[in-house]
Amino acid sequence: MRLTLRLLAAVALPVAVILVAAFYLAYVFASETNANRVLALQMRDVIDTAESLLRSIGDAETGQRGYVITGEDRYLEPYRSGSAAAEDHLNALERLVAGNAEQARRIAAIRPLLKTKLDEMAQTVEARRSQGFDAARAIVLQDIGKSAMDEIRWRIGEVEAAESTLLDLRRTQILAYEKRALTAAAIGGITATLALVITILLLIRNNMRLQRAEQIRAEEAAMLRAVLGNTRDGVLAFDTGNRLSAWNDRAAEFFDLSADLMRKASPLSAFMEAARPRGYAQIFEAMPDAAVDQGLVMPLTVGGRQLECYRKRMPSGGILITCADVTRRVRSEMIARQAQKMEAIGHLTGGVAHDFNNVLQIIKANLDLLDRDLADNPRARQRLAHVRASADRGATLTRQLLAFARRQPLEPIAVSLSRLVGDMAQLLRRTLGETIEIETVAAGGLWNTLVDPSQLENALVNLAVNARDAMPDGGKLTIELGNATLDDAYASANIEAVPGQYVLLAVTDTGSGMPPEVAMRAFEPFFTTKPEGQGTGLGLSMVYGFVKQSGGHIKIYSEAGQGTTVRIYLPRTTRPEERGEVVIPPPAVGGKETVLVVEDDAAVRQAAVDMLTDLGYSVRQASEAEGALALLADGARVDMLFTDVVMPGPIGSRELARRATALQPHIAVLYTSGYTENAIIHHGRLDDDVALLSKPYGKDELARKLRLLLDQPPAPKAESQPPTEAERKLRLLVVEDDALLRLSTVDMLLDLGHVAEEAGDGAAALALVDRIADFDAALVDVGLPGIRGEDLIAEIRRRRPLLGIVVTTGYTAAALRFDLASTGNIVFVGKPYDAAALRKAFATLSGFGPRASL
Repeated sequence: MRLTLRLLAAVALPVAVILVAAFYLAYVFASETNANRVLALQMRDVIDTAESLLRSIGDAETGQRGYVITGEDRYLEPYRSGSAAAEDHLNALERLVAGNAEQARRIAAIRPLLKTKLDEMAQTVEARRSQGFDAARAIVLQDIGKSAMDEIRWRIGEVEAAESTLLDLRRTQILAYEKRALTAAAIGGITATLALVITILLLIRNNMRLQRAEQIRAEEAAMLRAVLGNTRDGVLAFDTGNRLSAWNDRAAEFFDLSADLMRKASPLSAFMEAARPRGYAQIFEAMPDAAVDQGLVMPLTVGGRQLECYRKRMPSGGILITCADVTRRVRSEMIARQAQKMEAIGHLTGGVAHDFNNVLQIIKANLDLLDRDLADNPRARQRLAHVRASADRGATLTRQLLAFARRQPLEPIAVSLSRLVGDMAQLLRRTLGETIEIETVAAGGLWNTLVDPSQLENALVNLAVNARDAMPDGGKLTIELGNATLDDAYASANIEAVPGQYVLLAVTDTGSGMPPEVAMRAFEPFFTTKPEGQGTGLGLSMVYGFVKQSGGHIKIYSEAGQGTTVRIYLPRTTRPEERGEVVIPPPAVGGKETVLVVEDDAAVRQAAVDMLTDLGYSVRQASEAEGALALLADGARVDMLFTDVVMPGPIGSRELARRATALQPHIAVLYTSGYTENAIIHHGRLDDDVALLSKPYGKDELARKLRLLLDQPPAPKAESQPPTEAERKLRLLVVEDDALLRLSTVDMLLDLGHVAEEAGDGAAALALVDRIADFDAALVDVGLPGIRGEDLIAEIRRRRPLLGIVVTTGYTAAALRFDLASTGNIVFVGKPYDAAALRKAFATLSGFGPRASL
């Protein structure tokens, strides 16, 4: 052992001396080489900066010419940026040649030439802006700028030639010093070989340890590959030398990268070059160190995919890039925002309808009354006709807005679309004219659909008229009918759609089409691309509202210059086709009966009283339900109750009618309203026992409706036992924040024969509880936004102590914050539930006390 150490010491001393000498010489020669490299790089910078100066002036000239020729401001940006860059490059040249007097002289001579050129371009641009093309052209023809530019090119050529000569000299010196450094390094290498022989013993001793380390690294690499291969995100990792070190196939798929590029040690610059023509090179471009350290989130669109990419420096010093495919989320958010927007517009338009129709009602009523007073004045009657036409137009606009807001009363029946479209063929041909070819394609075995046929006809006419306007020079309109099934995949991509079976009505034209930004807004009310005065922008809005109110789905496909297709999906029904009866309206005559008018708006009430009096009826009036009931209770005989639907006070119009019928069983009831989503219309459908006269109405409409109801024979009284609680038609409140689940729950309750009001949160539910007095029970989800379900139930029980509650959640009953056994008249139903579970739950509730307490 000692001999070995002595031998090692004897060898190590001369080896060390030789190594120190060799390393010293290599250091000296390397320093000289580096010094020359620095000078060479500086010379290269001078040449590059000079060329950049020429390019900047060229960019400015390009922008100047574009602006002078076209006058468009978009050409000013390259002119301005090029001018500014030229100044910067000239300043940089002055700094780079500060130590070279000859080059500094050459650069100094360029500055006045550059100023002359920039001034000439500025004068040209200003002349074009203020005086026009000819003035700018006159300045250009003076060749001041061209002469200055030629001189600049010559001067820069001198600078580049001088720097190239010096650069060649430096390269020769660099090669000489590099040879000397290599010689010294070779001497050091030979000497180091002796040292390597000595270290072999140490390497042999550590061999087993290294093998174990390699095994661990291999296991870690396998684990990394497994993790990367099974993650949904695309991953690219680059080492400290900006070379690819780890990746997965998902990244290659997201960025559409070739197999040659996706291999170890591929440089980051190669990824940037591959991505540049595809428009996402920025994810691979260099960033400030602070941005890389903190992480940078960058949205990208690649091949139709919406990607959310994240770039950050790894602890080891490399760069990590991860990308997630958020296409579905982005599209869902966009559709949700559009749906919320449409819903908000619907609430707004529906909310003003009642007051607007009341105003129109006063106008129309007084116009009808004035018509008789001005019988001998033709000129005044003509003016009245103009005003009446305007009032009718306002009423039409209101009906269209209500159709969009899904608040028009529908009378759906089972309809065969093939028969309905066939019956409309002649009407459509007359409407579209001879230049439009109409083709109808109907699939065999077409299902029936449950829809209001008159509203569907209006919708089809609106679509046809829109198609005609898109084909001013003629074209082809295709109406396609077929059966369709919307699956879960379609519903997930179109959040307004509900999976199920539908009857498809597709209307396709060969017209001008629409760009995406226009198609997205096509269903918005008052949005139109037609010139002012040629369209209200309510046609497609009405179609949209009608389809949604009918429980269907509507989708528009369009591309500029390629035509438009509107696809309407209406729910299938298994009922046989029904033919609506043709009702011949009775004559517009008056009568001698007594009518009780109940209306809270004094002006509207007075207009109705005046029309009824003019028709010969005896009229009593009241401003609220309590006053009307007091008149009936005092024994005043009334033949008809004519009441507004939206009434102030605790007694609603439906309850008023029920109590009035109890006091005077012979009384007929006629409702009127300018706003239809209320106590007599549920989910867009009139209750079976309701007669409605929508505002605004005229005297003739009022007269016909009254005679139709008053002349009906009294219905025979059926001898039957009162219905059981299980058979009774209940009025229910459904509180559920999930829109699709709420819709399906309401549909199940409607199928069970009940009536349901719906709310998406606790605040809306409490507002309904305060407004509607005759709820039988409520179904409340526990997981609500804002007010928690348990807290909402407590508040409902405080306001309505006897109201039955069905509480539902996706958890078990044990997760509730209250004890079901200690809380009266409450039932638990777990999710998912079906119609049978709901029927059993509501049958279990007892009492239905709220109505008993009225």
